[in-house]
Amino acid sequence: MTGTTITVIHRTTPTTNQSGAGAGRLEFQPGGTVDPLPHYVPPRETADAGYQLNLISPKSHAYLNSSAADQPAQRRVQGEQAVTVHSRDAAGRGITDGQYVRVFNERGQFIARARVTDEIAPGVVMAPMGAWTKNARGHATVNAVNPFVFADLGNAPTFSDTRVEIEPT
Repeated sequence: MTGTTITVIHRTTPTTNQSGAGAGRLEFQPGGTVDPLPHYVPPRETADAGYQLNLISPKSHAYLNSSAADQPAQRRVQGEQAVTVHSRDAAGRGITDGQYVRVFNERGQFIARARVTDEIAPGVVMAPMGAWTKNARGHATVNAVNPFVFADLGNAPTFSDTRVEIEPT
């Protein structure tokens, strides 16, 4: 957020305000229209668009960041691009463990090897980020389907707010 101000309130005694904060503590409070209390923010993307699965794309275990993703040792540890899918979601789409699938939405697509398991929630798929496109099947990675918009607070990426569909290749 551009132009957001932060107010620093220094309390010297517990009785300087209503909260009763202890002596010498600092309170950071956003200024302007930012609500200082946490609250629910609905997802930007919903299943209404026709994409029934919510994609999360955490960091890869073998890559500190994408700069290491072209190193042979890291590529051997990480393996090729995979997508984890719940067994119920996979069965409904005719997907079996180890099969190549197309993960797609209106922004793009990528090819990944399906990892079918009950260790992920139904309706959610997971594909780690960090791989290089030159090493990926179809020369596309999970970033091909992630949104380009930033969160409303702090300009954080919104790559865990992505709806997709998957199908066998």
